[in-house]
Amino acid sequence: MQVFRLIDRLADGATAILDERQKRVNRFFDTNRGRAGSYVASLELKTAVDVALTLGRPLLLTGEPGSGKTLAAFWLAQQLGLLDDGHFHEYQVRSDSRARDICYDFDAVSWFRQSQINKKEVDKSGFLSPRALGIAFGWNGEEEDAKPHVVLIDEIDKAPRDFPNDLLLELDQMKFTIAETGRTIGPPKQRPIIVITSNSERRLPDPFLRRCVTHHIEIKPEIVLDILKARLKAYRGDAPANAQDNQLIEAGGAFWSGLTELEGRFSRKPTVAEFWQWLILASEYPDNSTVNLIETLKKKRGADIAKLPRINSLFLPADLGVISSV
Repeated sequence: MQVFRLIDRLADGATAILDERQKRVNRFFDTNRGRAGSYVASLELKTAVDVALTLGRPLLLTGEPGSGKTLAAFWLAQQLGLLDDGHFHEYQVRSDSRARDICYDFDAVSWFRQSQINKKEVDKSGFLSPRALGIAFGWNGEEEDAKPHVVLIDEIDKAPRDFPNDLLLELDQMKFTIAETGRTIGPPKQRPIIVITSNSERRLPDPFLRRCVTHHIEIKPEIVLDILKARLKAYRGDAPANAQDNQLIEAGGAFWSGLTELEGRFSRKPTVAEFWQWLILASEYPDNSTVNLIETLKKKRGADIAKLPRINSLFLPADLGVISSV
């Protein structure tokens, strides 16, 4: 298959190039909601989920970046039928996050401005709005048969040191008090399902850990194969499977899993998502490479690896020197 770089085809017109570029991007990328259905959950993860649901405790997922921690929360919400009906809430933790930020927001600037206009202090309740935990804890009230909410607290290890400890009451008793008005929110009739992720960049406080069911996501070789197969199926869509698809996935899975043996010899191991994108690029857009992709991947090592199509997008030049010399 003859494939040319998009940037080399400007004669086709910039609009045509950008349209094709978007079509390619749409095949490679999907939202977490869209990808939740093809998520591959290990038996160990399913067991941890069952324990967390049974005990009503938050599920803390740890693991390397790209191991599927965030997507696991979307998968769980979809499995419970809570992903697309307003019962799923995602909070992305930042380096300046405070515990209050995940519960509610107080627009102090607007409140102060209105007080100045009225020349007296106005009621603060009109300047409060719920955030993820506030909604999940019943800020707006709920019916007797209401469904529980799912809250994802993503990458909690990015937060300041006090953030986890400031959430102990909320995670244990599922309630909090609004400092500005004294109103208590929660506990709700249906205990929320809370999923927390951490890249383990720093150790979380013991009192926080004691309130969670913890599971470390480990990407095993057999899981890698299942992930690659699921992504290939989603990528192909309604198109018929290529005759070499199974060989490509088997060889690719063996190659990615074999990289563990080189730990410490390269800058970092690519995530499964990065590897998947490269695998498709290398197979469908080979850049006129003469290297047999499948056979070279089966070898896992050797000087030929440095000649793989677009391999520089997966590894640094220094990494390639290490790999090809082993």
